[in-house]
Amino acid sequence: MLSCRGEEWIKFGSRVLEHIEIYTVPQYGDAPDDQVEDWSPEMCVMTIKKYCSRFGNNSREGQEKIDLLKIAHFAQIAYDKLESADV
Repeated sequence: MLSCRGEEWIKFGSRVLEHIEIYTVPQYGDAPDDQVEDWSPEMCVMTIKKYCSRFGNNSREGQEKIDLLKIAHFAQIAYDKLESADV
């Protein structure tokens, strides 16, 4: 049985996945041919910082939720890049 936090993560993760499939891949392509393939983990974190810094300051309705999905996705990409560097 999952904890409440685990269940919340599963729900959020499904939202991130939906964002990736509906928005990110059609807009930017898919690995290994997308724009972030050659990025370093540091570049991913810089992008996360960009989305964090504009949180609460974006005039487009609903953009803050989308930015949080993007933050999670870039965190996953940075994590995977670190994992592959450790191999």
